[in-house]
Amino acid sequence: MKSITAFITGHRTVNFKLAKLGINQLTDLAIQRRFTIFLTGMALGTDQLAAEIWTERYLTWKAILPCEDQSNLWPLPKQIHYRKLLGKASEIQVLYPQYKQGVMQARNLFMVRNSQLGLAVWNNGCQQGLGGTFLTIQMARKAKLPLIIFNPQTQQITFEPQHYQLTLDL
Repeated sequence: MKSITAFITGHRTVNFKLAKLGINQLTDLAIQRRFTIFLTGMALGTDQLAAEIWTERYLTWKAILPCEDQSNLWPLPKQIHYRKLLGKASEIQVLYPQYKQGVMQARNLFMVRNSQLGLAVWNNGCQQGLGGTFLTIQMARKAKLPLIIFNPQTQQITFEPQHYQLTLDL
């Protein structure tokens, strides 16, 4: 069976309980559609929570890091947690040796280009084009990548396109 990949994007600050519920629902929907590999950019919030959930569920997940020093400016406890999570990844891919302008967007574009589905924990905020989650969703839309979005405010799941039906050539 061919492996197919989904990436996740989402808010940095999340209600832990609601985000966990959403990530599990998104993951279940992806698995029902035969997705077997999951990508996370390992940012604080949704990305790392997804990595924790996928680890608990024994799923194959890959950490796509924008740069080697992604966590350097975070508080020490968050850096330690990040390193522990990375130790549980099925694979780690570092895109740039160190931080420079644009590496976060490059990471998000990499995930869009290397996935067949986008998963998002997003409340439709940041419509003015600000925010990594919004920009990643825009990249996925431009690439005509199907999206499944969990809105943590309404707890609703939406599909894009709305008639989204996935067929696989296996």
